[in-house]
Amino acid sequence: MALGTHPVIAVIPARLASTRFPRKVLASETGKPLIQHVYEAAAAAALVDQVVIATEAEEVVRSVEPFGARAVLTREDHPNGASRIAETCDLLDVPEDAIVLNVQGDEPEMDAGAIDAAARALAESDAPMATIASPFAADEDPRDFNMVKVVLNARSEALYFSRALIPHDRDGLGLLAPLKHVGLYAYRRPFLRTYISIAPTKLEQTEVLEQLRVIENGHAIAVAVRPCKSRGIDTPEQYAEFVRRWNTLQQR
Repeated sequence: MALGTHPVIAVIPARLASTRFPRKVLASETGKPLIQHVYEAAAAAALVDQVVIATEAEEVVRSVEPFGARAVLTREDHPNGASRIAETCDLLDVPEDAIVLNVQGDEPEMDAGAIDAAARALAESDAPMATIASPFAADEDPRDFNMVKVVLNARSEALYFSRALIPHDRDGLGLLAPLKHVGLYAYRRPFLRTYISIAPTKLEQTEVLEQLRVIENGHAIAVAVRPCKSRGIDTPEQYAEFVRRWNTLQQR
């Protein structure tokens, strides 16, 4: 259903030629391709009106048809997922008042509640963009630089994202627990054009975090805080761990 007056579209960028794990979106050791797990999570979100897979590969388009997904063939030269999503919105004539969700194509354990939370956070704020933060689980190490951290202001907007452990608790007061950033984004349709027009910034290049270009250029990112255990798949080893978790759940 639409969120208020805003239609909500979830776009899943699914690049076949990924660098560290080529063809990962079609890996299917669970009996389903990886992209199908992501699609089913997005389709289960209560606030999402439409789910579209955006890819540069005809093979992905053909592969998603058996499970009823809609796919859009985009250019091969996109530098990031947001750029691919912007083209998808143009191809589909997505309305200017739409909320557009970027659901990462390598997050098979993303839950529908987090997707709804990102859309709601954007609709309820004045920010042009929103995302999710989660408390760290007991088995997660906030010092791991592969896990991005975020600190918020009093308006629940992002102050900074870092691979380092932030905030630094100098005196050990324990006033603020670190928050893990979850790579799920919501954009106002017009802001997608702004976002992809902004040149990479020094902070972004230093941390290798694209979202830093947004706040470095003075744009707010609303952040919804909720538990979320989704883990991205970047390597064959991480995919094997996901398969083991999936098989364990199926046996319960």
